[in-house]
Amino acid sequence: MTGSATDPGSLDRRIRALRPPKNPVDPWRPIDVLVERERHPGGGVRSWLVVFLAGRECSFTCVFCDLWRNTLDGPTPPGAIPRQLELARGEAAEAGPLPAGSGIKLYNASNFFDHQAVPRADWAAIVDAVRPFETVTVECHPRLIGEPFRDFAGRLDGRLEVAMGLETAHPEALSKLNKRMTLDHFDCAAARLEEENVGLRVFVLIGAPFVPADETVDWTVRSVEYALGAGARVVSLIPIRPGRPDQGYMATIAGDGEAKPVTLATVEQAFERSLRLGRGVVLLDLWDLAELASCPGCAEARIARLTRMNLSGQPEPGAGCSLCGGR
Repeated sequence: MTGSATDPGSLDRRIRALRPPKNPVDPWRPIDVLVERERHPGGGVRSWLVVFLAGRECSFTCVFCDLWRNTLDGPTPPGAIPRQLELARGEAAEAGPLPAGSGIKLYNASNFFDHQAVPRADWAAIVDAVRPFETVTVECHPRLIGEPFRDFAGRLDGRLEVAMGLETAHPEALSKLNKRMTLDHFDCAAARLEEENVGLRVFVLIGAPFVPADETVDWTVRSVEYALGAGARVVSLIPIRPGRPDQGYMATIAGDGEAKPVTLATVEQAFERSLRLGRGVVLLDLWDLAELASCPGCAEARIARLTRMNLSGQPEPGAGCSLCGGR
């Protein structure tokens, strides 16, 4: 089976060999900056400044990941991330001040506590840049949750939240993702964060590779339950889109039947059932969701419904469609 290689180094090389070229990246400018509104665990809807930072590629070579496209081959230069934050805050300010209580997400397509990705010498400047924000979210692999996060959390005026990828609670599928993580690794990292009163946000895939297609919705919901049980206050669902020729290894395992594109109907079912758990804040990544729609007659209305559900946290009745029947 394609995904069952026992030599992680060999699988790393195969995944990398099938990749298309990276996009050009300027380490002194953020990849992107946006302001979004999101349901808050404490109630209501809060604003977030989201900064997609340019920096070193993640040291883990996960089967499903395409974030490496906008990363550097070498270490992030010292001083680069503070400069990116300066530009990001300036860009956001042009659109008007953020409401009190807003948060900031520092997403660097890598691991915040990898000092080659985020130089520790830059921490003081980063802490100063994020001082106005109530919550500071960073992303990190569970196996890199050690002493550095405690130090960084202690320097902040606001509360630290760490976003970790669980991806799936299906143990066999998880073992094939080349994430080099078990459920025990995830649990230990989550417990460390809870001990230090650091918030936990978790990413769960809809359509994780190696999960049987007819079990996609069930395992998505079970994975959400697992994340919430580990202490997550926010769970973000991310639909997988395998099979495009430019996706390299993902296209290969899609051809082998180990990963299948999810439909908009599958996304709707997984999100609705996760919301009906009535626990925590479950969100859906709406990025390019129209790609998953096969019917132009209802796609816009269905995505608008999911957008409203993201903010309300309440399932809504699905709108019928005379063309496809809502499939």
